[in-house]
Amino acid sequence: MHHPRRLTNADAPRLHALRREALSAEPTAFGSSPEDCRFRELSVVEAYLTDPDRPVFAIDDPDRPERLVAMAGILRETRKKQRHRSSVWGVYVSPSHRGRGFGRAVVEACVHHARTWAGVDSVALSVSGEGTAARALYESLGFITWGTEPDSLRVDGSSVSQHHMLLKLS
Repeated sequence: MHHPRRLTNADAPRLHALRREALSAEPTAFGSSPEDCRFRELSVVEAYLTDPDRPVFAIDDPDRPERLVAMAGILRETRKKQRHRSSVWGVYVSPSHRGRGFGRAVVEACVHHARTWAGVDSVALSVSGEGTAARALYESLGFITWGTEPDSLRVDGSSVSQHHMLLKLS
């Protein structure tokens, strides 16, 4: 099993490519679209990867090291009243590499990192109502669904709900 590693700004082109793949391949899984993603520009990805409070973990393609096949990011809330919270975002595994535990590995890396932040006691994430495999993975890691937002996204005219999930760290 290949282990996730924390990306550096040298990985920006590979993260940029994987994020573009994710938004195109799984439009109902993400709130962003290729047109409005904050990572449209490579320079934004490079800057993001230098932020110590916003690590991104990924797994290299075992066959093509110039490519990433799985990713997940975690961020710590910056506002004073919310510094006890963190959120996982952008979980994605390339279709050809699913079923190998890569999704679990990158999410576990995020949760492990959240535990290193003093005062952080929860990890939140949202998952599409259509993401049954992803939701099952998150539940197996201890996340609980605290609410479902109907009509959270509209993709090609279709309504998509989102389940909001939380993992208490203590």
